[in-house]
Amino acid sequence: MGEEDMKETELRKHAVCSKCRNRIGHTGLPLFWTLRIERHGIRMDTIRRQAGLTMMLGGNAMLAAVMGPDEDMTGLIDSADLTLCEECAMPVMELIEICREGAC
Repeated sequence: MGEEDMKETELRKHAVCSKCRNRIGHTGLPLFWTLRIERHGIRMDTIRRQAGLTMMLGGNAMLAAVMGPDEDMTGLIDSADLTLCEECAMPVMELIEICREGAC
């Protein structure tokens, strides 16, 4: 088993769905999802500086990326660790399928 596998104590932390508040096995399937969701804010001052450098280098964004200070372009605003039962995870599964088809 890999590093992602859960021991009993960790499984107990994920026993209840974050959305519907039912136990994770209430659907009859012994499956559930864990997700880490992060919300980022774009640092517009950093974007403007990088865009200015790009313009100074004749519009070559790849050269500006190498020559620039490699600043953080976003800041983490919020995050959450979620547990979802199979039923509540349907929208997530749809997004994953879209990504697998190459649309991400």
